[in-house]
Amino acid sequence: MKIAHISDFHLRHHLPGDSAIEQRKSRQMPNKIALAVKHIQTLSPDLIAVTGDLVDYPLDQMDVSETVAQGKKDLQLIQELFAPFSCPIAFLFGNHDHPTSFDRIFTHLSPDFDVQGHRVVSFFDHEGPNHIPQRVGDQHTRFRALLKDSDPRLQIHLQHYLITPEHNQDYPHTYANGQQLTSALLNDPRPKLCLSGHYHKGENLFQQDHVYFAIARAFCEPPHPYRIYTIDANAITQTEYTLLPE
Repeated sequence: MKIAHISDFHLRHHLPGDSAIEQRKSRQMPNKIALAVKHIQTLSPDLIAVTGDLVDYPLDQMDVSETVAQGKKDLQLIQELFAPFSCPIAFLFGNHDHPTSFDRIFTHLSPDFDVQGHRVVSFFDHEGPNHIPQRVGDQHTRFRALLKDSDPRLQIHLQHYLITPEHNQDYPHTYANGQQLTSALLNDPRPKLCLSGHYHKGENLFQQDHVYFAIARAFCEPPHPYRIYTIDANAITQTEYTLLPE
């Protein structure tokens, strides 16, 4: 099984202006995404994982009707850019998205589905006080139930935020309860792959016992990276591609 993983577009097309952070090429994203989609198609993935921060929504205008409408159009644009794929696509929202608009555009998404005998589960978490990510409430209930059931399939967990490792030096990237989440994953004997975005520097695929973790580098920043993970009977491997030379 092949999974294409791409994350953190911070796109602005209908939304005016650009990201406040210069290295995030928000207005270049429609063309860059189209190029990545074209190449990823040649790799024949079985699943596309897009792990949040789809747009660069002005967070001080969450309730401004004109801005909400512009943000919806940008989400629709992203949906259209990924339309060429025939395989399942899992979209997540991040802390720079408008969750209500996301839910209205991506109403068709299932948070729990099968791909080639593997169970793909998406988690839709939020930041809490001081921007610290939290897995609480119904998302935490789903997580715990997932680890207690008897389904033998390999699990693929998708989330915007980091379960592990801890990267909170400049901004909170890892869940407040990340250590507990990691312990719960390791205590369940089934193999798992946990994919995240949010931390723009990323982390290459790594393994703790029977659980693999990976954090995509931000596509919005040069060299505009994206990845393929290959799951076979014995291991999971990663190959990273970029639109620009490193």
